[in-house]
This record gives sequence, structure tokens and C-alpha cells, in this order.
Amino acid sequence: MNKALTQVISRIQELINRQEVIEAWLQKQSQQPRQALTDAVTQRQHLAELELLVNRLHPADIALLLESVPPEQRTLIWNHVEQKSAGAVLLEASDPIRQQLIRQSHSDDLSAVARHLENDEIADLVHDLPKEIIPDLLSSLPGEDRDAVRSALSFPEHCVGAWMEFDITAVTQHMSLDNVLSKLRDQGELPDNTGYIMVTDEAGSLTGMLTLEDLLIHQGQLSVAEVMSPVGIYFQTRDQAEDAARSFERYELIIAPVVNSHNKLVGVLRVSALMDLMDKLAQQKMLVQAGLSNEENLFDPISRSARNRWPWIALNLLIVFIASQIIDQFEQVISQTVALAALLPITANIGGNAGNQVVALVIRGLATQQLAPDNRLQLVRKELSVALLNGALWGTITGFLTLLLYQNINLGFVMLLAMFCTMLFAACIGVGIPILLKALGQDPALGSSVIITGTTDTLGFFIFLGLAAMIL
Repeated sequence: MNKALTQVISRIQELINRQEVIEAWLQKQSQQPRQALTDAVTQRQHLAELELLVNRLHPADIALLLESVPPEQRTLIWNHVEQKSAGAVLLEASDPIRQQLIRQSHSDDLSAVARHLENDEIADLVHDLPKEIIPDLLSSLPGEDRDAVRSALSFPEHCVGAWMEFDITAVTQHMSLDNVLSKLRDQGELPDNTGYIMVTDEAGSLTGMLTLEDLLIHQGQLSVAEVMSPVGIYFQTRDQAEDAARSFERYELIIAPVVNSHNKLVGVLRVSALMDLMDKLAQQKMLVQAGLSNEENLFDPISRSARNRWPWIALNLLIVFIASQIIDQFEQVISQTVALAALLPITANIGGNAGNQVVALVIRGLATQQLAPDNRLQLVRKELSVALLNGALWGTITGFLTLLLYQNINLGFVMLLAMFCTMLFAACIGVGIPILLKALGQDPALGSSVIITGTTDTLGFFIFLGLAAMIL
């Protein structure tokens, strides 16, 4: 966030706080008309400044502001957002915030807000709008726009069709370059800063792409077919949007055409849309990996936030109870060698760290599709080899340090073996958990951090104390 934006947001929050103070003061001073009138004028001045500052912000910054304040202040800000930018703000806001703002808005206001959006943006927003206003909203659109929105709504969110744009500049391959220039003049605008014009045949099938550079430097009597570039990367409406985003990153694309199953050009996919998708997925994965619901917002009600965290807390509690019972079974061993209590956390913590490293690597491999069924065995062999090497190295170091501290060679040997075995098991679990979740149709990041930490802790205790019982 740049300094100027930070200052504006700070000023808006200051105005909101003053507004709350004045409202509380007016309620107490209602019996003094002159003072109440003065405070009311001050209140209106603050609200006017608040509205001016809010609507100077970019919609994305307004969304950030709404996500940065508690719900009661969020309503005040939303009520002062201009209708022409309110739709863009809703699209920029996170899912929980967008749904809250929609619930607080009147149906007529939502319909008016949606009409300021492009077709693909309306399709993105319709999923969250109240069902009773959707028919009226669609019927108010021109015929072509209505068909485009309905077409976008037919695609699941994970498909390219749900993220493409319908407003495209397309020409036929038999047109002359002069005719193309004339068409652009009639439209009064250039293709959205991408420098590409899509080319089709007479039947609407995608045949190539024309750059503005080619349009301007070649003779006007030449046909589009003579100067256009062949189609490189393109997508079908049912392709996975996440796969398309990786292709954009790999090939440094700005725009790519989208066709239907009959190779008819139906839209374009822009890097800006896919950046929003990847940012959304990254935030969801970060929350899910920690065992948090991807619907939780920073200022959600306390009860909802608490409920969202119950399942993983319960799972963690179960694992901890199992670990405590394992320790309890070795009470006699611990009482005979008190040093075991001090050394107990070491193997568990190191195992958790090693397991989380492997989990992160496997989740990334699954996300980028580098890890596939035919190379999983190779990954398992590689990670086991790494675990054997690290276990031998750091087990030896830990065992030697234990020997120096406690002057007990058997205790040092227990520590060496415990470190070696724990890191080996952590590698197996780190590879297995994400792959198992993927096979079950779940997100591989789903609570992996919570599961791996609890499991390696439990195994670490069991391995360390079991070895101690056998050797000491």
C-alpha cells in the first residue's frame, strides 16, 4: 500500500471515529437544541468529506478499506459509495464482505449497480445477488448482452468460460486492412491496450490474430489473411482456469482467444482476470493449509470465527491426547532417566519441521502438475534418500551434543536413532498426506500443516521413548 493511500484510509477511519463520537454526543445532548444543531452541522460536514474521500479511491482500494474496518463501520462507508463504482467494489471485495454488502443493499439499488458493469462482470456478480432480482436484471439488458451473461453463467467457476470476456474486437480474414481501420474508427476505440485483434473465417471459427503493428505498417489493400499471425495459445471454454493461468505465466501471455467445442470464437481471456483468480486461490490455500475456513474474514463475528476453527482444533486435540497417552505409557522410563523429559520435544519438533518442508514441496508439485502418478515413486525415493542423509547427519550431531551434555553414551545413541527414524517417518507422511487428500478429491493443502505437525509430534514421542525403553 503506497503512502498516499495509507494517509487517505487513515483520514477516512478518523472521520468514521469522529462520526461515532458525535452521534453518541447528540443522543446525550438532545435537550440542548443549539449545541445539537452545531453538532449536526459538524456531522454532515464529516459525512460530506467522507463521501468525497471514499469516491476518490479506486474500487480495489475501497474494497480494501471495507475489509479493514469492523462491520458496523463498513455499512457507513458502503452507503457513501457512488452507484457507478459500487459494482466494481463488490467484485473486488472478498466473498464474505461482498455477501454482507449485498444483504444490506436494497434490491433496486443492486439492479442499478449491476447495470454499470460489463457482461462478464455481471455474470461474476449474479451468483451472489438475491435470486428474486436476477430475472428483472437480465431482462433489462439488451438481447446480445443478456445472451452473453447467460452463457457465462452456464460455466462452473473453475472453467475458462467463467473468466473470459465477451466484448472483443474481431475481424474476418478476408477483410482488407483499410476495412479493419475503418471498423476501428467507427467503434471509436482500440482493442483494450493489448495490441491484438482476433481473426475468424466467415463461419466465426478462429483462424489467427492480427496485431496493431501489422495493421499500421502494411499496405491497406492487403487482406487480413496475408498479414495475420497464426493462433499460438488458445483455450476452450471448458478448460481449467487454473491451468490457463499457469500457461499465461509460462508463456508470458497478455491475452488469449477462447473458443467453444466447435472452434467458434466466443471470447478472450486476459491476464488481469487470471491474476485475480490466482490471488484468490493463493489466499484460500493459505487459510486452508492452516485449518481455517476460506470464508472467514478478519472482522467476522466472534461466534462464526470460533465455529470455523472448531474442526481442526478438535483434530489437533485428539492427536495431542494420543501423544499424552503415549508419554504416559513410558512414565517409568522417564522417571528413571529424567533427561528424557528435557530431550523429548527435540525429535518431535525436528520431525514436524522436516515434514512441513516435504508437504510444501509436494503441494507445490501437485498444484503445478509437476507431480503426476507416473513420477510419484521417484519422488518418494528421492525424499527418503534426503531423509536418510539428513537423519544420519543431524542425528549424529544431536547424539554427540547429548553425550556432551549428559555424559551418557546410551542416551546419545537413543537420540541419534530417534532423530534418524523420526525424519524418515516425517518424509513418508509429508509425501503421503497431500497425495492421499488429492486422491480423495480434497484440496491437498487442506489442513496439511495441522495434520503433519500433530502426527510427527506423536510419532516423535513414540519413537524416542520406545527406543529409550529398549536401550536405557
